[in-house]
Amino acid sequence: MISQQNQSDPTASKKDLFSKGQSGQALAEMAVISVVAIMLIFGTLSLIVMHRARSAAISASYACAQFLSQSPDPIQAAQQADSIANETINADWSGLVTVSFRVEVFAPAGPGGTGSCAVSYSAPFLYNGLFGIPDEWSAESFFSRSEAWKADW
Repeated sequence: MISQQNQSDPTASKKDLFSKGQSGQALAEMAVISVVAIMLIFGTLSLIVMHRARSAAISASYACAQFLSQSPDPIQAAQQADSIANETINADWSGLVTVSFRVEVFAPAGPGGTGSCAVSYSAPFLYNGLFGIPDEWSAESFFSRSEAWKADW
C-alpha cells in the first residue's frame, strides 16, 4: 500500500524511499571512495618525479658516454665525461631537487677501448614512508667505444 501511495503522489518525501541505514551507508561509501580517489591521484602525480629522474639519468649517462669516446687520453676523457654528466643532471630544466644521483665513469683501458658510464638515481615515492618501503636505487648506463681513427691520435 505504501508503494502505491508513492507512485500516485509525486510529492512523496525521500524519507519514504530510503531508510536511515541506507542513507548512512551511502555516506560511508562516499567517504571511503573519496579517500581512495585522493590517494590514487596523489600517487599518480608522484610518479612524475620518478619518470623525470629516469629521463635525467638516461640523458646524463648518454652524454657521459659520448664524451668518454671523444678523447684519446682515458683519464682526461673520464674527467670530461663525469663533468658533463653532472652538468646534465644539475641543469636548470631538471627540477629534481629531491632526487639523489650518483655518477660512475669507467674509463677505457686505453685508446680505442671500451668504457662505460652509469648514472644511478633514487627518487622518493609518496607512499614509501607510509608503508615503510625503503628508497631503492635504479641505474641507467651506456657503453662507449672510441672509433679506430680516434685511437690513432
